[in-house]
Amino acid sequence: MVISNWNDIDLTEVKGLLLDLDDTLYHYEPVHKRAFDACAQVAETNYQIPKDKFKSLWKIARDKVHTDVHGQGASHSRLLYLQKLYELYSGKTNAEFALEMEELYWTVFLNEMSFRNGVEAFLQKAKERGIKMAIVTDLTAQIQLQKWQKLELHRYIDFMISSEEAGIEKPAPYIFELALQKLQLQTNEVVMIGDNATKDIAGAQALQIKAYQVNEKTE
Repeated sequence: MVISNWNDIDLTEVKGLLLDLDDTLYHYEPVHKRAFDACAQVAETNYQIPKDKFKSLWKIARDKVHTDVHGQGASHSRLLYLQKLYELYSGKTNAEFALEMEELYWTVFLNEMSFRNGVEAFLQKAKERGIKMAIVTDLTAQIQLQKWQKLELHRYIDFMISSEEAGIEKPAPYIFELALQKLQLQTNEVVMIGDNATKDIAGAQALQIKAYQVNEKTE
């Protein structure tokens, strides 16, 4: 079910919420663009990689990482993207470049993050109802926990389950099952909320978990 408003989510008799993070609790694309553009500028200024070249190599490197470590949290590692990007550009590894660019990317990204409209009021309502909540997210634990800190999710959320921790990405059943184990709840006691029709919605529904899909206009 695609919702236009967070208040469309029926919390009646719900004991637990499973929540995607990226592009669900905040808008990913504008934040990513600012972080990416900052890296492209430094790559051009300090490493003489033209911005258009940086952009094209990023896509190639990202796709290569996705293929090499498909289904794992590391498939989203910006550090691996940047390591491979420089290798594609120069034919060798440059640790300084990879580490500097990754730190810059996430520094800008985290500084720009904020809740999307309607999210915080919804989380507060769920908390007041005594509903237990868990983030169920792809990507590595370290950066997702940094996002947790930036958004101060401890005020509302009880647990974080990352694909790195689970050893597999959504829509695989185990990542959802691990969340249920932590919450000590059954499939019929929780609902899933996410933006991705395959990973979040179909993944949850395969376990008979009711799911709500948000899009960029949901508020």
